[in-house]
Amino acid sequence: MYLNAERARGLMKDFGIDALVASTPENVTYLAGTVGWSNKVYVYSVHMFAVFPQDANRPPALVVPGQEVTYVSMQQSWIKEHYTFGGRSALIIPPGAKAQTPEEETYLGMYNNDARRAKSAGAAVGQALRERGLDKGKIALDQERVMPEVRRQIGEALPQATIVDGADLFRLIRMVKTPDELKAMRAAAELNERACSCASLAVREGATENEVSSVFRAEVGRGGGMWQWFHFCSGRRATGIFPPTGKKIAKGEMWKFDAGVVLGNYQADTGWGGVLGEPAKQQLDMWKATEAGFDAAMAEVKAGVMGSKIYRAMLDATKALLPGHNGNFAGHAIGLEQREVPYVLADPAPIKSQFLPPSSDFPLEAGTTICVENPTQIFGVGGTQIEKTVVVTRNGWEPIYPQERKLWVRPA
Repeated sequence: MYLNAERARGLMKDFGIDALVASTPENVTYLAGTVGWSNKVYVYSVHMFAVFPQDANRPPALVVPGQEVTYVSMQQSWIKEHYTFGGRSALIIPPGAKAQTPEEETYLGMYNNDARRAKSAGAAVGQALRERGLDKGKIALDQERVMPEVRRQIGEALPQATIVDGADLFRLIRMVKTPDELKAMRAAAELNERACSCASLAVREGATENEVSSVFRAEVGRGGGMWQWFHFCSGRRATGIFPPTGKKIAKGEMWKFDAGVVLGNYQADTGWGGVLGEPAKQQLDMWKATEAGFDAAMAEVKAGVMGSKIYRAMLDATKALLPGHNGNFAGHAIGLEQREVPYVLADPAPIKSQFLPPSSDFPLEAGTTICVENPTQIFGVGGTQIEKTVVVTRNGWEPIYPQERKLWVRPA
């Protein structure tokens, strides 16, 4: 189960929250363990919710749109109480027809249960909370995927409830990963690593940046994932995260990339770089600075450390070998979102949230997953980077997946 129920209930108690209501695909996955499609595709018109009460004696619930009934039936969430809304879909059930599998039982159960079919998404959320005795409670609503009309429906269905914006509470709960989450993240990281390695092997003289990128995208697809970006650039373009073009890679040029993949709603992010042909001294010096800064940052990673300390260690060690370098962060937390709490490892920035600390710079907890990354670049020369994902432990860190980082030197 992805959900850290003990941590969730503890934080809900601390903040006086009686129920969590998830709305984003990421938070629905976190609570229910299911991965939808329609709430990703129809961002502004299809709503799906998961309800999780603080009281362990009150069962959780899923509010399922018609488009997701089949997916929820197939995935067999640990949440067994389902609510739907709107009209029935086109389905003929012959007299005497009976379900033969758990998938069919769940499917017909949602289809035929008019007692738990509401007129609207908001009304269904209200019904689920009323039936759990939470209609007068304090509800943390994951507001970031709730359209104004549906928010109004929820308010009308629960006139005596106190409804607060709860997206940040979800992020605080999710900061510490469960074993099942780490397993999902490991699978995403493995796919991303494999696709990036295949793309790096496609670097050759005369190959275009687009051709290399197509290798990455194809490998991600073969693995059942979805690529989110593949910033790939070479030569003078390798001084940032430019998108790939039809530019041909030439002998002696540096090349670099940053790659993001999602698999089962869990994220992976990585990057590295190389040279086509024998590296020049300036290119090797840039890599040594990148490596030194990265290693210095990793030496600081452990439970209780502030993100700013990791960042300052990276910046100082990089600048010592590469004067003029001015990196402004050392990475970010990752999980169901590409940037999770505490967002970026950098100097403190103010946060305005009833659930989060007042500053972005607060101690990392054991079980937090972070991407540590150090890009370096010189205009007119090129650039490189190192990025790895690790799990913060009490006394250090562990890799989410084996990730060797070297300056990739491809034969010209």
